[in-house]
Order: sequence, then structure tokens, then C-alpha cells
Amino acid sequence: MLGRIWDGMKVTLALLAMIAAALISADKLDHGRRDAARPGDVARQATEPAVTGSVGRR
Repeated sequence: MLGRIWDGMKVTLALLAMIAAALISADKLDHGRRDAARPGDVARQATEPAVTGSVGRR
């Protein structure tokens, strides 16, 4: 009886750990996107020249 309860608890704990890991990963990705869109970064990107790989004519 206790063995079945313990097996059920292990499965439940494993599922909770997977859900927590997914939520933490999503939060880290969200913070990364939010940090990349700061106004200072946008202004710096606007002043840097775009690299296209093409050779311009003179």
C-alpha cells in the first residue's frame, strides 16, 4: 500500500518539477526579450550601419 502511494508521489513530484522548469525557462526568455527592447539599445541599433553583404557602387 505504501509502495503504491510512494510511486504516485514520485510521478506527481516529477510532473511538478517539469512544469516548474518550463515556467522558469519561459520567464527567462521573456526577460531576455524585454531586456533587448530597451530604448537605449534601440537607439544604438538605429545608428549602427546595416551589414548586407553587398558591395556598393561608387
